Amino acid sequence: MAINLRTRGSVKGGVAEIKSLIRHPMESGARMDQSTGKPFPMKLITNVEVVVAGKKVVDAQWSANVSANPYMHVNVAANSGDEVTISVVDNTGEKGSDTFNLR
Repeated sequence: MAINLRTRGSVKGGVAEIKSLIRHPMESGARMDQSTGKPFPMKLITNVEVVVAGKKVVDAQWSANVSANPYMHVNVAANSGDEVTISVVDNTGEKGSDTFNLR
């Protein structure tokens, strides 16, 4: 199952404000399941990439210190109509991405 992203962005004065809400449990593997006594399996987003108009502007590595369903907000230089692609990958290999044009 793919990771679900809700994204949007707009441009003002040559600066794009890009926002993304990523639905993901971000389970660190340290929390115990009370009913079984075993830890929940680790499931973390490890890589986040933002590409604007074909140019990679963000290449981030995340760890267990990011909350569940993370919200990401970045400001980058861009023009109205530029295509933005946000891609994420977790430690199990599950992927998600979303592409949109800046307003």
